Amino acid sequence: MPTLRDLLKAPEDRPRVFYRGYDVYDPVNVGFIVQGPEAEKVGTRYDTARKGNGNEGHLFGTSLSESDKESLIEYLKTL
Repeated sequence: MPTLRDLLKAPEDRPRVFYRGYDVYDPVNVGFIVQGPEAEKVGTRYDTARKGNGNEGHLFGTSLSESDKESLIEYLKTL
């Protein structure tokens, strides 16, 4: 997943297509910027529908309330 915020979403709500390789940090979502004209120009398209590119991962944190997810992300920013 491109960001920690995406990782805390249920698998069906996680991004299915994004761009990797654009190394501009996203401080709000804690990861890299993966959408937009620059990300598309510089990055490589990553499609989770392709074999071996799944976005399921683990379910840890997906059932937390939005408030708890926000608190967890803010805590992780301090590490």
